[in-house]
Parts: sequence; structure tokens; C-alpha cells
Amino acid sequence: MPLNKIQLKANVFEIINPIRNLNAIDDTIIFEALTKLKGIKDADFDFIARILIKEIDERMSKSASAFLYMAENLAPESFLSLILNELNSSKISDSKKMLFLNALAGLGISFNPEDIGVYLNNPDEAINKETKKFLENAKSDPEAQIDFLDFYFASSQEDKKELVDSVSKDFEGDKLINILSPLALSAEDQNTVQYCLDIMEEQKSLLSVKPLYYLTFLESAPKLQQRARKMLRKLKMSGFYTEEKLYDYYKNLMSDYLEPEAVISVPDGNSNFSMVISRKTKQGAHFIFFIAINIELGPFSAFGFSALTKKDNDSIIKRFFSTQEHFKIPTDKAKSILLTLLTKRIKMNKMIPYEYYPWERLLDDIKPSDKELDEFLVENSKTVEFNEVKRAITISSPFVENWFFRYSKNAPHFSSLINNILKLNKDNIGTVEELIKKATSNKELVKIIKNRIKFLVFCLNSADASDIADIYYSLLYNENEFEKFMTYILKKSVYEFALAEKQPIKPFGNVFKRNLKPAGQDKKIDNIISYIEKEWVENGN
Repeated sequence: MPLNKIQLKANVFEIINPIRNLNAIDDTIIFEALTKLKGIKDADFDFIARILIKEIDERMSKSASAFLYMAENLAPESFLSLILNELNSSKISDSKKMLFLNALAGLGISFNPEDIGVYLNNPDEAINKETKKFLENAKSDPEAQIDFLDFYFASSQEDKKELVDSVSKDFEGDKLINILSPLALSAEDQNTVQYCLDIMEEQKSLLSVKPLYYLTFLESAPKLQQRARKMLRKLKMSGFYTEEKLYDYYKNLMSDYLEPEAVISVPDGNSNFSMVISRKTKQGAHFIFFIAINIELGPFSAFGFSALTKKDNDSIIKRFFSTQEHFKIPTDKAKSILLTLLTKRIKMNKMIPYEYYPWERLLDDIKPSDKELDEFLVENSKTVEFNEVKRAITISSPFVENWFFRYSKNAPHFSSLINNILKLNKDNIGTVEELIKKATSNKELVKIIKNRIKFLVFCLNSADASDIADIYYSLLYNENEFEKFMTYILKKSVYEFALAEKQPIKPFGNVFKRNLKPAGQDKKIDNIISYIEKEWVENGN
């Protein structure tokens, strides 16, 4: 016998009560509840969906999202009409209606401003309240800033200007500067950046300090660079900005968060490594910031996740590092690494993903190390005397197994070496030894490998593997051993290149694969491989 509506409602409440006060999206709990609701025998799923929609509390955004998801899943055909019934009700608050409108927008159902006014009792006040809420959340939740940037960069040029004008007219102070700060650092045209600086100069907010500081490194735009420097000096001279005031402000802003944790991977054969910053709120919601970084070129990719459960947080980090060695590091050191390499990338005028700036907020209240990057990467390390065992460790450990240079525009010095090797024929192929020896002293190639070693030493020391760290550290100061190590890396790189060139190009395969060798060089590639396998592999030279 099916349950009557009172019994059914009581049963539904028992199932959904654990979700009401969620501070983070917990897929396990939500799917478990949804399974139980679907398992109610002879249930009216439209009625259950109506209960879920009516039980939504707009102040609890996570449970509200969960209830909407379950309602749409239980009654997909009637979900829209159930939502429209709520929108047409005069008993429903405007703030709850705005939640429903946002939910429908997320499903691809958009509304014109005139249409929104039909459903709301006081549309101007409701929209203004919703925008204020959005701007307030954006101060500590990176996703809110990114939502604005996503919308901005997806808009036409005309709409972009109108969007910035609208926000700057309607809001002021920290809320406004918080939204415009990442835009000032990522806008494509200098006019937009100058406009953002106009507003920053007028509003006076401590949130202007960081974007202004970053812009002082923008050598490709001297006018912006000069203006940023001038604005920073003005803020300092007026006493409005001091370092202590700034960090006190950030500590207050991030007061809902517990201390962050930082994890780093060892550098790979492209001098790339990963860093993950994770941080939990006092209510138990986890936020994660992922960054892909090149030692020479700075951070080039960034993304994050908001309001995760601990289980999802740990699972994502585990999957992210499934094929990489990773090490927990102090957060002040993590902040210094990011700060140093980000400003380096800005100075080179290379593109930085706009997602980076909002997610960087997770470390805003953390002071960087008082030591320079090159100093703390190798601090507490000592040199050791080399023997055959230690020498073997330097080239055979898993940390350097993928350390080889690649033929590309990003490695011009190694590419030049390959071009010279390809000029050799069978009779003079032995000249490759001289070319390799000369390359071991190439300043740029040496710098790249030494920088990788410094980061590797830092990772190993962070894992209390100082015995291995000291061996690699010693390479930095032992010219003879470093040359042997460099020779090994270069030989490995040449062999890797030659083998890759012998691989057939599959039709409709990787469209990014370039045939780098000049036409008619197949025999020369064969000569290189034969020489390498005889002299370097078989004879071990």
C-alpha cells in the first residue's frame, strides 16, 4: 500500500535532513539520499520534487543546490513547471526567487531583465541585493571572482565596457576593487587596465596593492608600469598602506579559513612542476588551487575547486599526483615560489591564466619566506665527496629519469646542438662527442639543469631525504661531477630525439607532432642511433 502524503513527507524529511546544513558538496551523501528517495515504493516523484523545492533555504547555498539537483533528477519533465510555480507565487521571497532564476540559468534557461521583473516583487532591490551578495562572497571565494571574469571574457567588446561601467557605478570600496583587481591584471587591452587603475586611484582600497605591485613588473607596458609604481608610492607615503596593515586586512578577510597546506612535485624534463594549495574553512569545506609552473617561465596553468568535502579533496589530490612524486612544503616557501616565478613571468610579458589571480587568494594572508628563492631551495644542504655509488644515484634515481631536453623553439640551445649533429655523416659521426662536450658548458643549458637540481634538492629535503638531497646539491659545486651529469643528460636527450624521429607518423594522428628533421635525413638519424647504441650504450662511454 503506497504511503499517504503525510507519511511520504515524513519519510522524505528523514532522508534529506542530513543534507540541510551542508557546508560542502558531499556527493556521497547526496547520491545516497537520492537513491533512498528513488527507492520509496509507489512514490509520487513529482510530489517529492515539490517538497524538495519548497524546503530550499536560500541562505544555505550548498543544501539548496543539492535539493535542486535531486528534484530535477526525480522529476525531469515537471521540474521547470514546478520552479515556475514558485516564481509566480507572491508568498516566495525575492531572494529565493533569485536562487531559482540562477538555477535555471545554470540549466541554460536565460531570462531578459524585463522577464525577471515579472517574477519579483521588487526587482531592482532584489538584483542589487544579489549583486552585493555576489561581491561579498567574491572577497573570500575565488569562484565568485572567476564567475565575473568568465562572464567578462565571454562578452563582446561593447558589452565588456558596459559591464565594467555598470559595476563601477553601482558599487564602491573593497567589493568593487576585489572584482576589478584580477581584471586589471588579465584584460587584453591597456585602456581597460588604465580604467581599472582610475577606479583604484579613486576608491583607495588595500586590495589595490597586489595588482599594483604586479604591474610594476610589466616592462612591456612602461606607461602602466610607471603609473602603478607612482600609485604604490602614494599609498605608502599617505600611510594608508603598510605591509602590516595589508596582512592584518588579509587575515581578517580569510578569518573563516584554517591554515593552508601546500604540496609540490619534482620538476620534469621540461622544467615543469605542479603545486597544490588546499585550505579548509572552519565549517569543513575544502578549497583547492592547482598550479602548473615552469621553473624558467613561471606559472602557465591554474584551476581550482570550491567547497569540497574532505573525501573529495583527498581524492582529487591523490588523482592529480597519481604519476608524480609529491612533497608537503611550508606555506611561506610555497608563497615565495609562486611570487618569484609569477613576477618573473609578468616581466617576460607571457600570458597568465586569469583564473590564477582569484585562486591566489588562498595564500593572501600568508607572508612569503624572508629568504630569497635560490637561498631557501638549498638551505640546510651540505656537499659530499663523490664515489661510484653516489655518482650512479645522480643519474639513476627516478627523480631524473625524464630529465632530457627536447628539440623545440623553447630550447634553442639544445635545438642548435641537434642541428649541428644532423650535419654529420657516417665518416665524421664521432664529432658528436666534441659537440656534446661543448654543450655541457653552454650557460643556458647549465642554468636550466642547475635550477632543476635546486628544486629537486628542496623537494628531497622537504621529505627528510637529506642524504640524497646532499648528493644532488654537491653537483652544483663540483664542476667535474656536474659535467659528467650534464653529459649524461645531453646524451640521453640526443638519443631520445633520434628514437622519436624514427617513429612513424600515423595518419590523422597527433596533429601537434612536427617532423623536425630536414628532408633526406633518415640515414643520418640511423647513423646517430647506431653510434649511440655502440659507443654510449654497449661500451658505456
